[in-house]
Amino acid sequence: MGFRRIALQIAYDGREYSGWQAQPVDRTIQGTIEKSFGSLVGNQVRLTGAGRTDAGVSAWGQVAHADLSWDFPIPIGRLPGILNTRLPTDIRCLSAKEVANDFHARHSALGKIYKYTFRILPDFLFHHPLADPLSAPIRSTFNFSKAFEAGNFFLGRHDFRNFSVTSSLPDDPVRLISGLFWDSFPGGVALWITGPGFLHRMVRMIGGILKEVGEGRRSPSEIPDLLLPGAPPPFRPIEPLPPEGLALVRVLYGKRDPFDPRSRNWYALPEATDSSSNERLS
Repeated sequence: MGFRRIALQIAYDGREYSGWQAQPVDRTIQGTIEKSFGSLVGNQVRLTGAGRTDAGVSAWGQVAHADLSWDFPIPIGRLPGILNTRLPTDIRCLSAKEVANDFHARHSALGKIYKYTFRILPDFLFHHPLADPLSAPIRSTFNFSKAFEAGNFFLGRHDFRNFSVTSSLPDDPVRLISGLFWDSFPGGVALWITGPGFLHRMVRMIGGILKEVGEGRRSPSEIPDLLLPGAPPPFRPIEPLPPEGLALVRVLYGKRDPFDPRSRNWYALPEATDSSSNERLS
């Protein structure tokens, strides 16, 4: 019997989950949605996500696909509302669309947009009672000019083996960063990173070294050597940013995007996506 393939756009607060990927014991986003979906249709439903987000990382626009039988009784347009009644409140299905059978949430993706949110605090303050919990603090003395300068080194195609986890490196650790932007908002700043695909913890480690540069704890001149193929000279380990500030904002599919472009109104996107740093804070 044939099947109908549907694409789901999903938002979640990932702080209480062990990442996207389903695991035998730990609570995950994929596992939670599959369990709720299965209770709705009466049998197991397997989701395929656009990519894995790490433990504690959130998403404004994760995308997954699932295959349903032709006699699935619920109209696809009503599926998000019904599915959300079975999901915990920190996970929401935003949209569901029927797609061609050869659409693949991961393989059809052309790129991803990630956003890391910082809240600016004075040196004497380590916590603000009204701070967005989906963010991480930086000091008001942070040197944005140096962070902008350092960010330019990442643009283009490089070997990112030193910005990932050794145990999970693929055979080819070369990745393309097509855009890296800084944006400001009242009380904080955001780092936006775009590219076709990312290694495990890559975005958080790029942000981590930029944070060290802005704090004066590392020189921007160290970065080019870390992006060369092969083993770099000895270097101090890079500390990844905390996961709670990072969110997958959108998965890009070009002309095959199953979701209404007006869904961008659900969140702010950077004004540009070319290969240049956005220095609107300077």
